[in-house]
Amino acid sequence: MLSAHEIAALMVLDSRGSGAGIDVTDLAELAQRRLIDLQQPQPSGRPIRLTREGYRLLGAMTRPGGERTSLASASGN
Repeated sequence: MLSAHEIAALMVLDSRGSGAGIDVTDLAELAQRRLIDLQQPQPSGRPIRLTREGYRLLGAMTRPGGERTSLASASGN
C-alpha cells in the first residue's frame, strides 16, 4: 500500500514531470513498485515518467465525472 506522501508524489510527477522537491525515499519506492521510470536523466533534463501502472493507479483514483479524488476522500476520511 502506498503512503499518502507517495500518492502525492505520483500526482505531482503526473502534473509537472519533475522530481524536484520530492523525497528521494518516495521516488525510490515508486520506482520499486514500477509506478515511475527512474532511468538516468539525460542532459536535456528529461522528466521522470510515470509507467502504465502509475497512470493506471492515478486513473483508479478518478471519480466517474473525471475529477480526481482528494487524498482525504480516497482514504475514507
